Amino acid sequence: MSQSKQKRLEQKRATILATAESVLIKYGKGATMGDIAKALDMDKSSLYYYYKGIPEILNAILDQEYYDFSVNINQIRKENKTHIDVLKEMVRVILEFYYDNLEILLIILTRIFPLFIDPETREESTAINNYMDSYREANALMLEEIELALDKREFTVRFSPQMILQILRGAVFGVCAVWRQSKPSRQEIPSIVDLVLSMYL
Repeated sequence: MSQSKQKRLEQKRATILATAESVLIKYGKGATMGDIAKALDMDKSSLYYYYKGIPEILNAILDQEYYDFSVNINQIRKENKTHIDVLKEMVRVILEFYYDNLEILLIILTRIFPLFIDPETREESTAINNYMDSYREANALMLEEIELALDKREFTVRFSPQMILQILRGAVFGVCAVWRQSKPSRQEIPSIVDLVLSMYL
């Protein structure tokens, strides 16, 4: 394939992905190739020339931004900090990822509610399965730190570890919901983390 033809192909695929993002956010799990083709004002059969289906489109979008939380989180846990400080760093890493990839989060959330309910459920998209595996691993690591913080009385509240974890996760998604309307500067994220964790101290 000539370089010019390859470049045109890449440009067309990028245009499709940009439009597909908005369609996937709008229609969620019900989004179809027909919806994407209609938004692009192109024939559905032509769209299949570029992508074989929704899972392939999801993989292409999410793989561009996919990030393994566990790499940073495991490093943070080795830094000899209090368990509260480790939790703050974990929440900061997660919030910074969502801050930089809010559209990615919205696409994921429109498709994966059943995956939160049943850990055995798998999606057709490999990238979404990778995200959920990473999400569950991050939860397990955070839960360990919460348990240790409770044992060492770094927390003043006596909620169960699971309740603390789910409240933290809920707070993270609540922050992201506000960011859909207006984002603060990225430098404010540590202050947001301090506020979220302050309810336990």
